[in-house]
Amino acid sequence: MRRSPTALTAVFLAATLATTVGLSAPAAMANNPDAPDRTQQAAATSGLQGEDQQTIDRIEAYLTGIETLHGRFVQAASSGGQATGEVWLKRPGKLRFEYDAPANILIVSNGNMLLYFDRELEQTSYVPLSETPLAFLVKDEVDLQNSEDYHVAGLERGEDEIAVWVAQEGVEAGQPGSLRLVLDADPLALKRWRVVDQQGTVTRVSLNDVRTDIALDDDLFDFGEIEGRPVFNNDRRGR
Repeated sequence: MRRSPTALTAVFLAATLATTVGLSAPAAMANNPDAPDRTQQAAATSGLQGEDQQTIDRIEAYLTGIETLHGRFVQAASSGGQATGEVWLKRPGKLRFEYDAPANILIVSNGNMLLYFDRELEQTSYVPLSETPLAFLVKDEVDLQNSEDYHVAGLERGEDEIAVWVAQEGVEAGQPGSLRLVLDADPLALKRWRVVDQQGTVTRVSLNDVRTDIALDDDLFDFGEIEGRPVFNNDRRGR
């Protein structure tokens, strides 16, 4: 059965993947998947000034400066479940999330559309990239402050981490429709994100073994190859 755009958007950040494919959750994550990070309480950022403004400017410049990225990820949802896999990013607009077995799910953005491929069922679905929560991360220029679709909803600082809340217009930090990015403070490095979907499910995705600004094959993001000959590309990593 073809997935609706709403369901696909949720799967994109694995907000429903764990329950969909029946993955088991480690007790620590299942019992408390939304445990607070080592940062201070989020502060509203309307009318950013001084150090807050400089921090957001630095984060925008850092994210914009990542031309390519490859790494491993671990995700856990408050509904229970864990999955692992690989992620590739190529600016502008290209993403690839490849889930390890038993999930066998592949999600690819070619810059305009996002494809969801279920290897076991051999089914594909599509949704515009602009409708997914992470679309702003792969724009040619990351601008968190001057968008009609989202805004900076909060900023947190810890001893060694910085977190910024990005939310849809009219949505506050922590509410459905918000996304929390966590970065190492010095030097800046993206570590994980947390998304809250419209059902209130919280999904955390942590990055590991990240490499940036490496050569990536364009066919990693090629729909034609996936549709014509369903493949997973564990043998084609960033060079």
